[in-house]
Amino acid sequence: MNKKLLTLVLATSLSASFAQIELRKHNGTALINGTTITVLDTLENDNNQDVEVKIDVKSLYSTTKTLRVKKIELSSTAPLSTNAICWGTCTLGVIWGSSPIVISDPDNINASQTAIYSGHVYPKLDYGVTSFKYVFYDDANPTDSTWVNVNFNVVNVNGVGIEEVEKETSLKVFPNPATTFLNVKLNSNEENKKIEIIDLLGKKVFTKTVNNDNSNTTVDTSSLKAGIYFVSVTSNNKAIRTEKVVITK
Repeated sequence: MNKKLLTLVLATSLSASFAQIELRKHNGTALINGTTITVLDTLENDNNQDVEVKIDVKSLYSTTKTLRVKKIELSSTAPLSTNAICWGTCTLGVIWGSSPIVISDPDNINASQTAIYSGHVYPKLDYGVTSFKYVFYDDANPTDSTWVNVNFNVVNVNGVGIEEVEKETSLKVFPNPATTFLNVKLNSNEENKKIEIIDLLGKKVFTKTVNNDNSNTTVDTSSLKAGIYFVSVTSNNKAIRTEKVVITK
């Protein structure tokens, strides 16, 4: 497992309102309300890779309080990744965009007690920057809250170089929304290319190997359930372009 590098970047503007909840880097210094944390990791050839951030959450209340955590997705350049949060119990990993906001189960925290929160990104062989806001609040008084932003930066160290820079790929999918068919237009000089369509559960519902630089593919979508899907182009089993498409009935 590659060693994680955790860096701290203070937000340019600080909130004047503070909840009675104190956030700290795990076993580290206090985090000012609205701070941004960046977790840096390198992409592994492991579909189960877990990039994690741990935050110590201390109650400054004088009585036991029921606290919750709200995860808010902000942005991602790795749309095939999944994410989860652990607060008392852990949520199931969800693919980016399928659950933009997730609220944890309640957890009773005693006065002056410290609990450990962890946020997780599972790259799924994809790389890029995925950003979240985590809001910690009193369940009985949601306005009494504090938050931290976290950027998960997963770097593909094997994808840097002159040869990689010269690679070009464009992907167009239409119509969108689609009903009975979907056109996938691909222009790419990458090697070992595949077109894949993936549902929100991460299941591949369509796969096609592409041998030419230019490809026009028509996919029969009449048997697919209505919902959100991702059309992805992979090269050597690594996603290089992804577009979201909606299937309607």
